[in-house]
Amino acid sequence: MSFSNFKENLAERYANFKARMQERADRKIARKTNGEAKEPGRFKKWLSRVGAFAKRRPSAFAGIIIAIIVVLLFVTYEALHLTSTPQFCGQCHVETEVGPGAEFHTWSKNVHSFAEVGCIDCHGRPGFFGYMRAKIGGMYDLYGEIVYSKEHKMEILTKGATDLEYAKNLVPNDYCLICHSDDANKSIRDNTVMSFFGVEMRKVDGVKNPEFRQSNGLLDIYNDEMPNISFSHDNHVNGLGLSCLDCHSGVAHGGEFKNRPKMETCFACHDERRAQDPNIAAPANDDCAACHTSVVALHEGTLLLEEGAEPTPPSMMVDMGVYGAENCSSCHADAFDKPTAATCGTNCHGEMDYGFMFDEIRNEFDTVKAPLDALNTELYKALNKMTAEQKAQFNQFKEYYDALAYDKSKGIHNNELYRGIAEKATAIGTELANGLGIPVPAGEQN
Repeated sequence: MSFSNFKENLAERYANFKARMQERADRKIARKTNGEAKEPGRFKKWLSRVGAFAKRRPSAFAGIIIAIIVVLLFVTYEALHLTSTPQFCGQCHVETEVGPGAEFHTWSKNVHSFAEVGCIDCHGRPGFFGYMRAKIGGMYDLYGEIVYSKEHKMEILTKGATDLEYAKNLVPNDYCLICHSDDANKSIRDNTVMSFFGVEMRKVDGVKNPEFRQSNGLLDIYNDEMPNISFSHDNHVNGLGLSCLDCHSGVAHGGEFKNRPKMETCFACHDERRAQDPNIAAPANDDCAACHTSVVALHEGTLLLEEGAEPTPPSMMVDMGVYGAENCSSCHADAFDKPTAATCGTNCHGEMDYGFMFDEIRNEFDTVKAPLDALNTELYKALNKMTAEQKAQFNQFKEYYDALAYDKSKGIHNNELYRGIAEKATAIGTELANGLGIPVPAGEQN
């Protein structure tokens, strides 16, 4: 088409449009002159028919309106639920190495995932309004995923993973305490709208302690004694004002199955406070037995001692009086110096090489514990399929298994006692696995 033809075609279309507009204006003027009413449009005609139906059949009309509202609420709930799953979050957090961007990957390896505690459970304040606020924040995150660069996204995620003060604002204490404390759970539930007309939007909003905590084998961190270390959460959180993340940074995204505070974290804080006030109540760094109560119980043979049973005889080193809990420095030069087979000769035996016993005990410990590690993982995977009785049995297994997991000496502190604990864990775990139809790892069969 030539330019002149295009120009003529455009002029013709414009003339037709102008004629139609003039015709509409003339009709409008004629209606006003003759006093004619404007013909209702399609929408008004539809509303008129709906109004007539409502007057003719009010009960049917009310039923239709209620049905529409129910359908809309159901669709909205399902949409909220779908976009609250960890799998949905994992569409953007796609990295598979520990660090920013790998939040879904690290969560999937953490104990919280096995307990079906999802992203929205920890990244939104408990209660219905906390949930909705988190969802609104999630819409902004989705907008950022579409509009902003990957570098911008990684910068934000890196800040959350490395800036402790920023992370504390993202996950305040209440988000943790609703599951891990009876008193905090009650306070939160008493002062928060937990559901929308009885509909709980996520798992954490249905958590009621002590029932939830006990069924999942969790301690009440304020009132129960810690099983492996003498530590007061009440004093540190309520007395000193610490955040859970001060000690449990990366609690679900550190890449490990369970997040346990590092001794370096304790020492760094205590040393800083001690420099400011030499009279603080925190134990001195060389007072090992003040904190490591499970090690003391291992030495004394009383760890997990059943009623009526005799304490397991102490290991040879303890029995000889050179390796008691009161004299840890016999083998530990300092808090961070772990003994090796060579330490035996350097510190005590001289040219008499008994280091092979050190290695044999630790190797045996690894051999015994390896199938229990696998069994522990498989049982956790089946956690939400267990009956109440099976959960109680699992919690009993976990008590024995955790005692092994906490024994960083790998049996050196009391090699006889760890064998007995391993046997208990094996018997309980095997029975439970058989009941659940879970294959028992090699080495577990009696």
